[in-house]
Amino acid sequence: MTRSLALYLSSALFMALSLPACVTSSEGEQMKKDIEELKSKLATAQLQAEKGRKQLKTVLEKATAMLNRNNADVGAQVERLESKQRKLTGTAESNAKLVNDLAKKFSDFQAKVDVKLERLTSGAPQKKQAPVPQDKNKLFSAAQTQVSSGNLAEARRLLRHFISRFAADRRVPKAILMLGDSYYREGKFAKAIQEYRTIFERHKKAKVYPTALYKIGISFYQLKFCTDARGFLGELIRRYRRDKNVKNAKKVLKLIRRFRKSRRVCTS
Repeated sequence: MTRSLALYLSSALFMALSLPACVTSSEGEQMKKDIEELKSKLATAQLQAEKGRKQLKTVLEKATAMLNRNNADVGAQVERLESKQRKLTGTAESNAKLVNDLAKKFSDFQAKVDVKLERLTSGAPQKKQAPVPQDKNKLFSAAQTQVSSGNLAEARRLLRHFISRFAADRRVPKAILMLGDSYYREGKFAKAIQEYRTIFERHKKAKVYPTALYKIGISFYQLKFCTDARGFLGELIRRYRRDKNVKNAKKVLKLIRRFRKSRRVCTS
């Protein structure tokens, strides 16, 4: 509307200026009135346009403020939800770790009890039980024979006699390893770890020490305790790079990395 009035006023002024000098005074006065009226209408239209612009600006500012306030409220709600989620996640992880720790402690406790019971019963007289050789070489050889024959319970009885009687013999670490292997063959991995750990803790300079590291790691892997398995297998690889078990240890670590999120493979 403002633009139309402006064009109309411009046209009127042009026509007024281009009129011939023969225009009468009354006609001239009328034209002046028309021009003044058009100017007044133009000024009014401009004022209304300015007022409308200010009103529109006010509405936009209010809408923007409301939008910002809503965004802030939503942001605060999201932050609160994220905080709650972090707390819940932390609690769940803490509980899972606690369960795994308890499971390992119980497994360790059960293995210790079973081993002690077997040690007690191995010394008790039993029906048709072969006498224990008194010579240490014959005793060790007899234990090896029982292991080869698959008579693992009898092999353990003889091995415990050997370890108890001849604690200073250089073959004691190997005898302990054989004890652990006998349990491992039966799928009693927690008990196997109990025996292997004796080498790890008391016979660090023994030739079978790297093998004990490897078998502790593998036993933990069989129990799905992947964090513990990774620790012992990693120690073997770092310290004994040329050991015969390093190649297989690397394969197991690769499997752990690949399936570390699978509860069927790793529970810790």
